[in-house]
Amino acid sequence: MAENIPVPQLTTEAARAAREVLLEQERALRYPESFGASEALALGCAAIDLVPEYESGYSVTITRERDGVRVFQWVADDKGERNLLFAEGKRQAALAAGHAGPWAQLEAAVAGDLDAIWARVPDEVPACGAFPIRVGDDWVATIAVSGLHDGLDHEVILRALERTLGVRVSRWDAPVA
Repeated sequence: MAENIPVPQLTTEAARAAREVLLEQERALRYPESFGASEALALGCAAIDLVPEYESGYSVTITRERDGVRVFQWVADDKGERNLLFAEGKRQAALAAGHAGPWAQLEAAVAGDLDAIWARVPDEVPACGAFPIRVGDDWVATIAVSGLHDGLDHEVILRALERTLGVRVSRWDAPVA
């Protein structure tokens, strides 16, 4: 199944730089006080509002991590169960890495071994499209987007979080899947 995912050719230097940007994104995009069902709805709707700006649809899920309950789910008309499967795989990869979805991909690129990280797809998909929702330092939920390519799932998440939190973050300039 890993052959279905376009694997970018990341240089060690580009991966290191992208990893630093990802850490900065994770530090900046945090909820100050709480994240519950109302905040999940607002964040999910902010992600859905961006659909017209992309060439295809995508799925959006938000999972509360204390009990694994999916508190928000939406699937565009042109997407289906496969996207939900990949969104969950992205979430699992993020949880395993302790960071947003592409973290393991960036770490593997730094180490020079990108091939090995794709072995667990679709159970773990170390790609753009899963992001921790933190309140302070606590990881309370995960938003996952699936259906776009070339890092655009991550871009949707960043834009939705920026809108709901009123914060802007920088982007990396590297080909990250």
